[in-house]
Amino acid sequence: MKKLLVALAAVLVSVATYAQGTVNFDNIGVGAPIYDVGGTVGAGVNSGAKAGLYVQGAGAGFTLVPGSVTTFLGSTDPQAQYLNGITVTVPTIAPGTAGTFEVRAWVGNNATWEDALANGAKQGRSASFQVTTGGAGSPPTLPADLTGLTTFSLVPEPSTIAFGVIGGLALLLRRRK
Repeated sequence: MKKLLVALAAVLVSVATYAQGTVNFDNIGVGAPIYDVGGTVGAGVNSGAKAGLYVQGAGAGFTLVPGSVTTFLGSTDPQAQYLNGITVTVPTIAPGTAGTFEVRAWVGNNATWEDALANGAKQGRSASFQVTTGGAGSPPTLPADLTGLTTFSLVPEPSTIAFGVIGGLALLLRRRK
């Protein structure tokens, strides 16, 4: 009987250790559109824009939640600045526990926001926000909405900014002569 109780306790501890909270990775329900450069409608959906949910780890850094990369609604959709919502399981946050998140968006064939940043692609990120994950209790609670997410815009590729600066300098030099 003692062995059975010890085995049962070990199983319960293992299950509790691997608890995973859930969130709705969707910005429609919270009314936080993601705009393209300059605040224009649509987050570059014609160029294959994607977004990922990032969670803060033990340190100050954020990591991409596995399976959280999604696309935006179609380019002809009047709500093109909104994500194709998915339910995401956050393996590092227990159900019913608060976590700090960011939404990061990028354009192009990059797998992650970090790749887009390294490749000079158009990208952007939200301010950090707190969410208490769903999935706790019996039966489990519904996934949590991203309350606290605020609107943000993508920033242009660095080369676009550089060409703008060069053009401005050329105009200034031409004007002086």
